[in-house]
Amino acid sequence: MDRPLWTFGPIAMPLEALALIRSHAESTYPSECCGFGAGPAAIPELVDEVFPEVNEADRYHAIDPIRFPRTSRTYFKINEIRAQKLFKEAAARGRPIKLIYHSHCDAGDYFSAEDAATFVQEGVLTWPCAFLVVSVRNGCAVSERLWVHVEGSDRFEQAPLLIRSTY
Repeated sequence: MDRPLWTFGPIAMPLEALALIRSHAESTYPSECCGFGAGPAAIPELVDEVFPEVNEADRYHAIDPIRFPRTSRTYFKINEIRAQKLFKEAAARGRPIKLIYHSHCDAGDYFSAEDAATFVQEGVLTWPCAFLVVSVRNGCAVSERLWVHVEGSDRFEQAPLLIRSTY
């Protein structure tokens, strides 16, 4: 399989980018947030640009609560048309999307079975990204972990997230 290097980890991120992600997670609490991280193609591990996204879970739930039984409190739904457009535009700028992030409200920074089912099909990664999960408790971001897909499986494992003041 030919996957970009950043899908294997580690991911390096300036403190300012992580602060934006954590702030987004806190601002949407008690709903999960979601968004993307990009960086220069020439430095595969670097994510230095953040694109917050709107969690569409409540909208989908309101339209079809049978098919979409969960709300934004415990689920996130990315608008796939906007996401595909962002992936294409970012790649054209030489700054591909390398990271998808989301938060868990009053829960840990684990990669859930539902998260895995969303981003892998029959052992194949559906979006060429690493994944960051932020734990938000009582409105405060308390921790985050990076997760990467284990090739040929439906599993994800933790990978190093390297945070520095500058890059």
